[in-house]
Amino acid sequence: MIARNTSLDITYEGKNITEDLRPHLKGWTYTDNLSGQSDDLQITLEDRDHLWMGAWYPDHGAKLKATMKRTNWTAEQTTKEHPLGMFEIDEIENSYPPSEVTIKALSVFQSTALKGETKNRSWEKTKLSVIANDVAGGAGMELYYDVENDPEYERKEQTEEEDLPFLQGLCNEAGLALKVSDAQIIIFDESKYEQEDPVATIDFKEFQIKKFRGRGTINDTYRSVRISHHSPKGRVNQEYAYTPPSPPPTGRVLVIRERFDSLAEAERKAKKALRDKNSKAWSVSLTILEDVPLAASQNITLKKFGKYDGKWIITQATHGQSNSGDETSLQLRRCLEGY
Repeated sequence: MIARNTSLDITYEGKNITEDLRPHLKGWTYTDNLSGQSDDLQITLEDRDHLWMGAWYPDHGAKLKATMKRTNWTAEQTTKEHPLGMFEIDEIENSYPPSEVTIKALSVFQSTALKGETKNRSWEKTKLSVIANDVAGGAGMELYYDVENDPEYERKEQTEEEDLPFLQGLCNEAGLALKVSDAQIIIFDESKYEQEDPVATIDFKEFQIKKFRGRGTINDTYRSVRISHHSPKGRVNQEYAYTPPSPPPTGRVLVIRERFDSLAEAERKAKKALRDKNSKAWSVSLTILEDVPLAASQNITLKKFGKYDGKWIITQATHGQSNSGDETSLQLRRCLEGY
């Protein structure tokens, strides 16, 4: 049987440097996040000749294009390429002993208008997709918008705020996920992705599990939610209540007093608030001693993990290679039904 292998192909400012790095490569990790954090790439190289302290010291802000290559993963013994996208070198750390350098690159570029530049602007009678498209265009990026119900606003203001935190705040308010990857702003509905079928099953007996940590809690979880809006005179204008099909074993009701202009908006805000609370009820951290081709936003099934059996969404997937071999680390939370 031919062993499976995973390797990393690197292009620096348009030049492929994979073979130049190979004799010095000690390890690498690629971290893919579901939402709210940059994806990152870290490469560690030996530096006995102090090349990376001198002539080979990379430029801060230089662009790296990375591709994972998986060989012998199918019966046909082929090599499959998995593009990871474009990254910007953010941090370089030289150390001794041993003599080595670690290069860290992020999917959110410091050189774009997304970060470090505060702005003042406003939108009238608009939608989230319009605002997101304006932000993406201003940063020279594309927008990938996978949302069925596009939130609408009478007015939105960006006041002395950077683009990325401003847009992240709007997405949080709407219960949507946001990430930046491969020069794209990506906005999507996590609840929609959780309804997808699992792409893989992790069986405790069949995989080499290096680490496992599972956590279940009812702290700050709620059986149902109720949102209401009162007029200035104290009269209730509208109210919306919701109980999911499989609520946590608690009798608490999450009560929200917040303005909404329609029952559809009330439903969106209520379910978003309940999801934020109850999504923290079950979590798993898992490290497997092999490279498993999984990505953030995919669903998997855990099997023979006892109480942790079932369907989970990947909130973070880290793939890495070192002298000890390949590893895959996963951060998971249990998929929620109905919200």
